Amino acid sequence: MRIGQSLIPEFDVEMASTRRVLERLPDDKWNWRIHEKSNPIGWVANHLADLPGWVEITICHDALDVEPEPGQRYQSPTEPNRDAVLALFDANVAEARELLETVDDETLYGPWRLLRLGEELMSMPRLVCLRTWVLNHIIHHRAHLCVYLRVNDIPVPGLYGPSADEGVN
Repeated sequence: MRIGQSLIPEFDVEMASTRRVLERLPDDKWNWRIHEKSNPIGWVANHLADLPGWVEITICHDALDVEPEPGQRYQSPTEPNRDAVLALFDANVAEARELLETVDDETLYGPWRLLRLGEELMSMPRLVCLRTWVLNHIIHHRAHLCVYLRVNDIPVPGLYGPSADEGVN
């Protein structure tokens, strides 16, 4: 079994959990933020929907320049509501899963770089990028949204077992 294929069970579990959180987001609180320095629910939701797309960026490209000169700066999507975010998330997850199924180990051990204005911000094997900047990053922002749900009295779904909102204290 190739490494990409071995990541699929974990990927599937984390994407299913992330979708359950995204499904609970209220459209009427899309611009709500917990603090003036924090991003609003809609921004975090769009970022989460975008992150599985980083599998394609990581596997199929040697680098990403988030602010190329000249060129257009990388931007998270700006979907206006839960349904649009879910559609984007589902499309990105499907593409990512297909790439994980087919990528060879040599590619995953190869280097990937993040750049800004042509200058290297970091370099790492693609496999490390997938674990850190895709899977772990998704888990981080999913937890972020769970806090937003909790403080807005929206039931939090169980992720690694039932949540308090699902009858387990």
